[in-house]
Amino acid sequence: MTDGLAALRRRIEECDAEIVRWVNARLKVCQEVGRVKNERGMAVRAPEREREVIAKALRLSQGPCSPEVLEKLFRLLIDAAIALEEGEQPPRRGKRA
Repeated sequence: MTDGLAALRRRIEECDAEIVRWVNARLKVCQEVGRVKNERGMAVRAPEREREVIAKALRLSQGPCSPEVLEKLFRLLIDAAIALEEGEQPPRRGKRA
């Protein structure tokens, strides 16, 4: 492996570590959201909010990530958040989209 390639891979590893930290930070906030929703008797899913989050991510992106990949990433993040929120409260019948 060339030194240049090794250096690039180290940079990727640094990016990966940051991604993991930010994903976990985001999910910790989502757990708090779940607690607040539970206290207020709110449904876990908020489809309009989910659309807003994805639309904002797409607007913020300056590439090279494609919109399709970015949307998939945010859908995964949202699904993970919902799973955590549901862990904080029992699912509410008829309110999950």
